[in-house]
Amino acid sequence: MQTEQEALQDIPILQNKQFWSIFAIAFLIYFSNNMLAQTLPKYAYDLGASAQIIGVLAGAFAVCALMLRPVSGQLVDNENRLLLLRVTIGIILLSVTGLVFSKKVGLLILFRGMNGLGWGIGSTLCMTIASGCFTRKKLGSGIGIYGLGQTIAQATAPMIGLNVAAVYGYNFLYQFNVAICAIAFILTYFIVVDTKRHKAHKYSVKLSAMIAFPAIPPAILTMANAIAQSSITAFLVIYATSMQITQIGIYFTVQAVTVLCTRPFWGKLTDKYGSYRIILPCEIFIALGLFVIYQATELWQFLVAAILVGSGTAGDQPALMSECIRRVPSEERGRASNTNFLGIDLGWFIGGNLAGFVVSLVGYQNLYLIFILPVVLATTFYMLMQKNNTVLEQASGHNL
Repeated sequence: MQTEQEALQDIPILQNKQFWSIFAIAFLIYFSNNMLAQTLPKYAYDLGASAQIIGVLAGAFAVCALMLRPVSGQLVDNENRLLLLRVTIGIILLSVTGLVFSKKVGLLILFRGMNGLGWGIGSTLCMTIASGCFTRKKLGSGIGIYGLGQTIAQATAPMIGLNVAAVYGYNFLYQFNVAICAIAFILTYFIVVDTKRHKAHKYSVKLSAMIAFPAIPPAILTMANAIAQSSITAFLVIYATSMQITQIGIYFTVQAVTVLCTRPFWGKLTDKYGSYRIILPCEIFIALGLFVIYQATELWQFLVAAILVGSGTAGDQPALMSECIRRVPSEERGRASNTNFLGIDLGWFIGGNLAGFVVSLVGYQNLYLIFILPVVLATTFYMLMQKNNTVLEQASGHNL
């Protein structure tokens, strides 16, 4: 007899209300997070915070999210996912509400850290629920569509947030964020999540209980991509401005539009040919994009790099996500999703700090040449591991 979850996976994606509900919830949370990431440092600066304190504020979210990664996968795999979803979104909602009443930088740091705690579990949970809406065959395209929400949020939230703050003030902006998170919380009452968990909760401090070992190779490549992306996010504007290129902000718009336009195409190719054949050309695009930035002296060259990096990211991001999930049994998808996000968090944490150190030694231009190296090394490692993993794939019953 077909289970409720199997029946859900057979529904065409356009008619899959479960998927679109979790898509909307995740999009709203991503939108709020991207809006806060761009506006809180400026708000803290207006309150008189030093550069060092602003750095602490920017890192509070990532550090707190990273702290929960070791246990978030276990929580998602063991606990009632619907209840856990409401709790995590409730934490995010409370943290954003706290920002409305925060007039001191210390409180901003406190509530931004709380926001990261909710995110550390919520991001893993949302992707795990979304992945359960698809069969393994449709996982690549399904995760690709799910990831579009993240991309749209990244492309629109910073611009909207800065404009709202400029016109109506930061207090109104954070009230707006409260409304966004409240809608996400309400939407949890319109989805039905499988709440059946194992009779005995399986918690452990062992590393094997915190991460999914089969998902490590794609997570390492995800980390390398995040390291490369962090150098672009942190220093591209400063680098281009030093060359008197004042319209560099359009780079991020072009990259986001490229991701939006090419991700469905890459998702279909992933389902047809497999992740292994898709990831290599995508990584080549990212490496070429970094090299073009290294060589660029005019705006159009940076925009070529944006197209290359955007196209590569559009393909490999959902492919690597689905690779993490495909490699484990369905009851371990929480740990697999968490392993993927752990790679992202570590990549941004390492990349941001490493990029600042590299810039101080060799300058902005050489930064992008040097940051090609982790992409190349991680891609080589992944391809070698993939070739040597045939026996494991057959034993686990996965068709990678």
